[in-house]
Amino acid sequence: MKKTTYSLFGVIALTAVATVIVFVANTAKPFPNDRFFDFPLAIGDWNGRDIHMSDYVYQLIETKYLFLRDYQSPRYTAPVNLSIVWFDDTDIAFHAPEACLGGVGNKVQEKTIITANINGRDQTLGKLTLRQADGKKTVVLYYFDVDGYWTTSQADIRLHILGKRLLFKRASASFIRLMAPVATSEEETINVIKDFLETAVPAMPEYLYTEHVR
Repeated sequence: MKKTTYSLFGVIALTAVATVIVFVANTAKPFPNDRFFDFPLAIGDWNGRDIHMSDYVYQLIETKYLFLRDYQSPRYTAPVNLSIVWFDDTDIAFHAPEACLGGVGNKVQEKTIITANINGRDQTLGKLTLRQADGKKTVVLYYFDVDGYWTTSQADIRLHILGKRLLFKRASASFIRLMAPVATSEEETINVIKDFLETAVPAMPEYLYTEHVR
């Protein structure tokens, strides 16, 4: 009898938790990010320029919060291409990073995970090696950022956001992708991207994190 009672209480508890989860997930309203497009074009000695994208790209990505830029430093010959996509916690619709690259004549040759020290912290980054239609090689580094929590897993994003929502906190998530051409070696290219990241990351919270934009 006691075992049956415990099982009944367990079912009731799980049902209550599921009810709270559904309620929390369905009652929040979207919130805008009026600061997103103010992300600076000049960061340290890096200067950026916007790359125009067609309306089709915004429809495909399913958010208006998206930009694509080339940032150039006088210390390097080639620019670092930066793409940032932002969603609030009511509609997280990120696509696989490689899915956004294959349609422009690029072929993914390698997909892996690396650890990089960014501003004194070891961070996990996704890495893609691309072979372009003209034979040139490009390195892509990417990660998802949930208000300071970095991950390369889309499932992890949703779990982290759900955890915040269960605490009645709002959240947002960004996809950050960086690309640079390989001139001599992939290691050298990764170091260039890391150099840009170390300069750009401190500026990101003000334009991407919920506490600043909401």
